Amino acid sequence: MTVLVKILAFIASLLFALPTFSQVRGTPEDFARKRLENVQKATKISEQQEKELIALFLDTMNKRDEAFAARRENGESREVSQAKIQKIRDEEMAKIKKILSPEQAKAYTDYLEKMKQEAGQRQVDQEKK
Repeated sequence: MTVLVKILAFIASLLFALPTFSQVRGTPEDFARKRLENVQKATKISEQQEKELIALFLDTMNKRDEAFAARRENGESREVSQAKIQKIRDEEMAKIKKILSPEQAKAYTDYLEKMKQEAGQRQVDQEKK
């Protein structure tokens, strides 16, 4: 019995030592700035576009957090949660395309596709090791 208690206490101490999701990813503002940097890597944007994108990314982050919280609190299935997140992403991309000019939007989507391909290649490279 005492061994079981010790094991449970050890597991509990490990769980409390783990960083929270927000500690790992930083603040919502950090996340929005990182997303903005990705847009800026793809295309030059105006100060007004920068402000609008930061506001959009913060709003998206809040919506994603709410979707994750709903999953935890309401016991939603993974599929329902993923569908909500995908809808949030789709809405965000539509809004990004409204903020950017058609040329900027194309440069950004091309950049995202390039990043996606590079990430896929890194995954393949990791699997070969």
